[in-house]
Amino acid sequence: MRGAYVLIIDLKQNRLLKLKSLGNLSIDKGTWIYVGSAMGMGSTNLENRIRRHFRSEKTIHWHIDHLLDSDSKIRASIWSESSSPVECAIVKSIDKMVDVNPGPRGFGSSDCKQKCWTHLYQAQVSNGLEKKIQDVFRNLKLEPKITYDGIFNT
Repeated sequence: MRGAYVLIIDLKQNRLLKLKSLGNLSIDKGTWIYVGSAMGMGSTNLENRIRRHFRSEKTIHWHIDHLLDSDSKIRASIWSESSSPVECAIVKSIDKMVDVNPGPRGFGSSDCKQKCWTHLYQAQVSNGLEKKIQDVFRNLKLEPKITYDGIFNT
């Protein structure tokens, strides 16, 4: 299964991330939205990528792994199958949302072909966020599904 996903992350305390590619980044406590994709097969497919994010023990590889490696909790993952890349279209839609601010430049987007500023956003409100993200998917003609624990019922 291939496609794109959004993680809604609750961060309990401010964080300083030290990333080789982006330097030191300050991430404030609160609710964060991360947009990712999984267009591979096998271990790099959509289900396995999302399951990996929910695991507490994993090798730190991607920018998001640094944010998820401590005092954070994934509240939900909204995802959809897609045979074509839609990650940046989701980012552009989230970028237009009210009460959402872009995160650090290059976070999750260092290899972005569409030159997105970031794939991480801080939400100023947390209630109803899952529905708003599902609406983003629907507006892009994607069928959103949701998991709260990394378990899939497809």
